Amino acid sequence: MKFSRIGRSGLNLSDITFGSALTIGTENDSEKYAEEMLSVAWELGIRSFDTSNNYGNAEFLLGKVLRKYPREEFVIATKGSWPIGSSIYHKGLSRKHIKWSFKQSLETMNLDYVDIYYAHRYDPSVPMEEIVRTFNQLIDSGQVLYWATSEWPLHALIECHEVCDKFGLEKPILDQFIYSYAINKADNNGIKEFCLNNGVGMLGFSPIAQGLLTGKYFNSAIPEGSRIAKSSKIGYDKTAKIYEQTKSRVDHFCQVCSDFNVKGSQAAIQWAIRNGVLPVLGASNSAQLIENVESIHVVFSDDFWEAIDSIKE
Repeated sequence: MKFSRIGRSGLNLSDITFGSALTIGTENDSEKYAEEMLSVAWELGIRSFDTSNNYGNAEFLLGKVLRKYPREEFVIATKGSWPIGSSIYHKGLSRKHIKWSFKQSLETMNLDYVDIYYAHRYDPSVPMEEIVRTFNQLIDSGQVLYWATSEWPLHALIECHEVCDKFGLEKPILDQFIYSYAINKADNNGIKEFCLNNGVGMLGFSPIAQGLLTGKYFNSAIPEGSRIAKSSKIGYDKTAKIYEQTKSRVDHFCQVCSDFNVKGSQAAIQWAIRNGVLPVLGASNSAQLIENVESIHVVFSDDFWEAIDSIKE
């Protein structure tokens, strides 16, 4: 496993971060499953783990399983601000909510500190100075080592950095956003350019576009056990909607992978890394996780990448 330094911070992350969204604690709430997946991830060299307080039971399961490993040997990140209850105080980036939600996360994971704490989506109702000072207070408490943002709009990132500069406060070390060959809006909306120009690390979740780039749904196939096949059961139809919105790019990618006889999942992960964004990914089973991690060692030809980039939009 390779490691990369995040932005201008001193923190290094494994090039693949294990993400628990839609897998551990949601689609599968089994402690045995969490133990299996995280053990395989560890054996593969993954040392960066991502969760959130709105990912079902994921915080509890990650905290419990990772407890068997030396705390200084891994990085764990969680998030706050996403609505997690019906009360007005159960969402957003106010100091009141963030301090409370972080305390809940720390207790749930049974940890003394987290390495990275995310402002999970921007909250325009809260003054930026309050947001920045709140996350800096958590850092000053020793319970958070670094803070970060997730899916913030460009204007908010710009304002955040301006406020940090004005008051001499620590800036977020990275921004996490959805990123894949299918959904590459960060390439065009100024987010990547801002991060590159300002020394902000970049992590991309859903690098395989929830399985669409593996080719398993190619030509309208819906494999048994896939997320689209069980969408009604799990109450989640976003995968099918993503395909509807990105069909031309997904079909082109899958066709090129088929033509060159390469695994779409591995090509998708490498595509993100080649474009400067480290992937955050989960997996439905250990074999899938192994295949995904092996992608960082696969060599794809220049002809393959030229074909991938040849799409006419």
